[in-house]
Amino acid sequence: MMKVKGRHAILSLVLFTFGFLIAFSYQHTKSLPKDDPALAEDWDKTFYYRQQLIQFEENNHQLQQEIDQVRLNLLQLENEMVEQVDHMRDMVDEKLTLQAYTGELPIKGPGIFVSLKDQEFIPTEAQIDEYIVHDRHIQMVINELIVSGAEALAINGQRIFADSHITCIGPVISVDGNQYPAPFVIEAIGDPDTLKKSLEISNGIIDILVNEQIEVEIGKKNDIKMSARMS
Repeated sequence: MMKVKGRHAILSLVLFTFGFLIAFSYQHTKSLPKDDPALAEDWDKTFYYRQQLIQFEENNHQLQQEIDQVRLNLLQLENEMVEQVDHMRDMVDEKLTLQAYTGELPIKGPGIFVSLKDQEFIPTEAQIDEYIVHDRHIQMVINELIVSGAEALAINGQRIFADSHITCIGPVISVDGNQYPAPFVIEAIGDPDTLKKSLEISNGIIDILVNEQIEVEIGKKNDIKMSARMS
């Protein structure tokens, strides 16, 4: 009988414990919120704002890329504009230089002068024409100076051009209709050393002129000014 009662006691304890667990679980389940609308709404808002934030960050990243591209395009445009301005400035400078060379504008700069003078001593039996400066002498000097890089030329202060006419009329020289007596001073704007050396080379223009009884003087000048062509 004692064994039966002991078993009943153990069984009763097990059943009691099991019942207690069931009751506790039931009460705990009842205490949990069932589909709380406020909690669900908060969760939905959190999820919505999180998605909005992610979308905002993506849009911001895309806009930043577009801004960077616009800045790059602007930089390239600025560089192109600078190049165009420099090119236009070079073209203007070149135009002004060409206008100065062709006589449309005044010009000044360093250069040289060459003075040609008739021979003072003329033997009585000699021909006078053999001892005076002729237009061909002047043309020889001018041609050599042009070949040597002269930028502008003048005879006795009158600027000459590609279409100028130089003729000999007895003891005077006519330059585009204007007559000048000797000495004839030819001025050339350009590199003084180059121009001077081109005339002074052995058997060059100066030697030829001297052999033809022409008195020659040559020198450098720091500043030669020539006016523009008169229209």
